[in-house]
Amino acid sequence: MAGRCHFCEKPFQPNGRFEHLPVGRRIAYDPERGRLWIVCGRCFRWSLIPVEDRHAALYELERAARDEAVPVAHTAHIRLLRLKRIILIRVGAAGLEERAWWRYGRELRSRKASFESRGSRFTAYTFGALNFVGEVLGLSDPDAAIDWTDTPVADVLRWRRFGWAAWRGRETCPYCQSTLRALRYDLSWWCYPLHSGDGRIGLGVPCARCDPWTPEQIYRIEGDEAEQVLRRVLAYQNIAGASDRVIRDATRAIDTSGTPAEFTLDATQQRKTLWRMGATGQIALEIALSETVERRMLDLQMRAVEFTWRREEELAGISDEELTPAEVLESHLRWMPVKLLPRE
Repeated sequence: MAGRCHFCEKPFQPNGRFEHLPVGRRIAYDPERGRLWIVCGRCFRWSLIPVEDRHAALYELERAARDEAVPVAHTAHIRLLRLKRIILIRVGAAGLEERAWWRYGRELRSRKASFESRGSRFTAYTFGALNFVGEVLGLSDPDAAIDWTDTPVADVLRWRRFGWAAWRGRETCPYCQSTLRALRYDLSWWCYPLHSGDGRIGLGVPCARCDPWTPEQIYRIEGDEAEQVLRRVLAYQNIAGASDRVIRDATRAIDTSGTPAEFTLDATQQRKTLWRMGATGQIALEIALSETVERRMLDLQMRAVEFTWRREEELAGISDEELTPAEVLESHLRWMPVKLLPRE
C-alpha cells in the first residue's frame, strides 16, 4: 500500500475510515476496471495503487459510496461524492437520478428542529417584550413586521436573520411607471418566478399601485441578481424547515420534471405566486434553484477533474500493461503543452 505521493513524496493523511485503504482523504476509483488512486493534497497528482492492494479497498469504497456518501456533482464519466472529511471520485457512468434529498434534507430538518426548540420560543417572546417597551418609549423599529397573534416565533427568527429588505435598487413598472426601491420580505409571498430571456430564472414583484395584481403588472428583476434575491426569499419563507415527508414530496416533484433545471422552468411557466405554490412547492423550488446554481459553479471543477482522470487513466493503462510503447509516446505528445518557438 502506497504511503506517499509518487510525485512529490508527501505522506498521505490517514482517513480513519477504510480498513483496506487507511490513508488518503481524496480517493479516486473505477469499479469496472478495478483501478484505484489516491489524490495528493499538495500536488493533486493521482498515485495509482498496486493491483494486489485494490480488491478489498474497492469493495469498501463502493459500499460507502452507495450507502453513506453524499452526491455533490457529476459529469458523464465522473461522480463526485463527499463522505464526511473524505472526497470520493467515482469513475464511471453516473446514476440516472441524483437524490437532492441527501444534500438538502439534513439542512431542512435542522431548520425545523431549531425552529421548534425552546430557545427559539424564548428568543421570540423576549424580543416581543423588548418591542413592547420600545413602542411605549417610541423607540421601536417601524420596519419590523411581526404578527404577535399568529406566528411570532417564525417572524422574530426571520427578522433577526434576514432583516426587512430582500432587495434594494430601482425598477420601473411598465404600466404605471412607478418605481420600486426595495422588496420587503413580508411581501415576497406574492412574487412570481419568471422565465428570463437568457434561459435563467427571473423574479416578478407585483406593483402596489396597479389594481388588480396580475402576472403582467409587475416589476421585473432578472439575471444573477434575480437568482440571489429568490434564493434569499425562499430561505426566508422556509425558515421553519420541513419534515421528511415534505422533503420527499419535494424531491419527488423534481424527479418527475426530470432535472432541477427543468423543474425550475416548469415553475416559471405555471405563473403562480410563491404563496400559491404551497409549502412543498416552495421547498422543491429552493432545492432545485440551489442545485442549479451550485452545479453551474461545480462545472469548472468537474471539468478539471475529468481532464486529470483521462491523463491518469492512460498512465494506469501503461502500468497495467494495456498500452504499447507506441501508444505511450502518442499519449505523452498529446498531453504535452505547446511551446512557442523563439523569434528568429
